[in-house]
Amino acid sequence: MVEAAARLGVSPRRVRSRIADGDLRARRVGGAWLVDEAQLGRSERLSRPMSERVAWAFLDLLDGGPGAGVSQPEQSRLRRKREELLGSGDQAAALLRSWLRRRAEVIAFSVAVADLEALRADARLAVSGVSDPRSGLSAASIVEGYVRDVDVPALAGEYLLSGKGNLNVIVHVVHDRPIANPLPLPVLLADLADHDSPRESAAVARLMRELP
Repeated sequence: MVEAAARLGVSPRRVRSRIADGDLRARRVGGAWLVDEAQLGRSERLSRPMSERVAWAFLDLLDGGPGAGVSQPEQSRLRRKREELLGSGDQAAALLRSWLRRRAEVIAFSVAVADLEALRADARLAVSGVSDPRSGLSAASIVEGYVRDVDVPALAGEYLLSGKGNLNVIVHVVHDRPIANPLPLPVLLADLADHDSPRESAAVARLMRELP
């Protein structure tokens, strides 16, 4: 905990708060928290996240829809959020990362390199993030996409997905929600923002100009 706080430049109390909020992946071993090493380079969130329901309504609004699934007062608040996002400049990726992280459950798997292409082409997975051609990023060694929760067990069995080893598959799992293929552009933006790196943030800034 103390080491994680030092790496992140925050207090141990703030690390505990981020773990409780789901912002940092960690597991308890004995009396200590072990923070996922990959999370220690991630930047601080700018604000509290939207709920899953509101996050998808906001994504719909960004895609030119009405903000389906929420009340009119909530739609009004989301329209203000949209204006804030569009005027945020270099902060756009950070805002998306902060607001939308609860839109889906994220699971990292490893798969044999020889199976990457077959998994990428599987109709049950809608590619997104670094795997989406619209991102303009070359990520042949990674598969990222959305899968319905009911399809995860079958995919895991067929492709021998594992939670250990070289985690080269990023699965965004959605519950009780259809998956469009291709996914709406705002979903791609949110996925790229989650990578929290200069390359993906630059792609977010470029693709923001294509929003309706």
